[in-house]
Amino acid sequence: MTEVEDIMSDIEIHELGNSMKDELTNCISSDTIYDSGSEFCLIPRIHEHIRAIDRYSYEPIILSIGPYHSSSHEFSSMDREKWNRVDYILKLNCDKGLKDYLTIINGLEKRARMCYSADIKMDKRKFLQTLLLDGCFVLVSLGEFNEFIMAGPQRGMASTSIGKILEENLTSEHPEVRGKYGSEQRNMGKHDAMKSTIVEQDNVNSKHSKEESSVVEIELCSEISGHEAPLGVYQDNAQQIGQWYDMFVTHDLLLLENQIPFFVVEAIYEVVISNKVAPTTCKSSIVRYIEMYASFYPTAIRESSRPKDFDHLLHLFHMYFRPSSNQDEHHDHTVQHSIHHFLQLGRDYLNHLGSSKYHHFPNRWRRATQYHEAGIEFRIRMYSEHTPHSLLDIKLRDGILEIPFLLVDEETNVLFRNFIALEQTCPRVGNDVTAYIIFMAKLMSMPDDVALLARKGVIAHHMRTDKDVSQLFTRLTKGVVFDFYGNYYLNHLCLALEAYYQNRLHRWVAWLRHNHLSNPWLVVAAVAGVIVLFCTIAQTVLTVESYANP
Repeated sequence: MTEVEDIMSDIEIHELGNSMKDELTNCISSDTIYDSGSEFCLIPRIHEHIRAIDRYSYEPIILSIGPYHSSSHEFSSMDREKWNRVDYILKLNCDKGLKDYLTIINGLEKRARMCYSADIKMDKRKFLQTLLLDGCFVLVSLGEFNEFIMAGPQRGMASTSIGKILEENLTSEHPEVRGKYGSEQRNMGKHDAMKSTIVEQDNVNSKHSKEESSVVEIELCSEISGHEAPLGVYQDNAQQIGQWYDMFVTHDLLLLENQIPFFVVEAIYEVVISNKVAPTTCKSSIVRYIEMYASFYPTAIRESSRPKDFDHLLHLFHMYFRPSSNQDEHHDHTVQHSIHHFLQLGRDYLNHLGSSKYHHFPNRWRRATQYHEAGIEFRIRMYSEHTPHSLLDIKLRDGILEIPFLLVDEETNVLFRNFIALEQTCPRVGNDVTAYIIFMAKLMSMPDDVALLARKGVIAHHMRTDKDVSQLFTRLTKGVVFDFYGNYYLNHLCLALEAYYQNRLHRWVAWLRHNHLSNPWLVVAAVAGVIVLFCTIAQTVLTVESYANP
């Protein structure tokens, strides 16, 4: 091919330019504008190669919240539950109709679209309807602690029944584990007050809307034509699938892809309480509800420091898994600890067996059995109401690694996967949970590591074997991007553990203790041998002294 043939003609360049110009116009004319510096926490689509690792951890089972999974037919069975919640919201304030709620959400539509990283294919009408239905479901289902929302009878989720079972298991197997467990089981009866249909409610209350011209005219009749009979005649979803309902709904509400921006829920609540005095805010009641689930893990957040600014439910739950600010740093400045620290540095320096220069060691973690062979002891960190700590507060002091108690099961896997996905896709929330998971995954790389930590009471699991636990944590770190030399909260602990491990004196003492001093009779024999040796040496010295100086 000649050089002339390789050169495009002016007509071809012009056509290509027009084609690229049209494509560029289509891209930048989209309603959704993505900004890396956005104040909103993105609700992303999980990448397919990450989703393929464990689809159960990223995809809902029975409940779709938000636009990502709303078109799936398998979630249509929960539509009736959503319409029940909408009907309940409408009856809380008879002065407001559907168009009042749609007016408010219409003003938030562009802002809500910006919260989703993937392109939302829904048209404006369907998107607004999805936000209203899902917002009402979240508000009513999780509004147990809101006196205004719970003013009338309604059937809420009875997920606390699972909490009671878990609490009984924990307290029976591990009485040392304390938490803020418990609340009364919720009412599972039918909502007898919901007798009228949503269409009838809308017809009665639509005259109160003052901004109908600004609302997109959404035809709801076709969507709720099957709901014109009294809502009480339908078989409840909880009765259809039994106790699975509680577990499935809780699982689905805490998935990263299955979220709506919380300002949508707040906007619905503001319409409900318009011209009324509500004793509890929407955020505070949702926070108290989420605390029921967070209480199964050690948390450092007290009532006075409850989160007040969060973007969605998973983001709120994630806040309870941050390392606390009171990890006993003040103990490092006490006189006793300072003396011990300097004595340790002096001994390491004189014997050339260790080094206090932590930066000489690579940033890496080792297995629990390796640390144990180097003399590090593992101990459960006891929870105290006076000085609370979170699940992530791991502390090394005087050769003892204190780790908060962790119960491992399949739902723990789901929760941690979504926390990691949140941190990987939204860097502004930090990487604390990711660092904790990578540390625990390395600590429990093999089944004997899991067995060691289980013997020490640090973990308990409901998996079939210890190997399943180690594999669970290993899979959690697959595909995770993490900078071991970056700024993360376990960086100092990592360096301190490696310095302790590299100290040969520690390893010799640990080897002696594990192999020769583990048997109490051997200890007695060793002590007796040392005494006999000392007496022999003393006798020899005295004998020589008596001859030298009679």
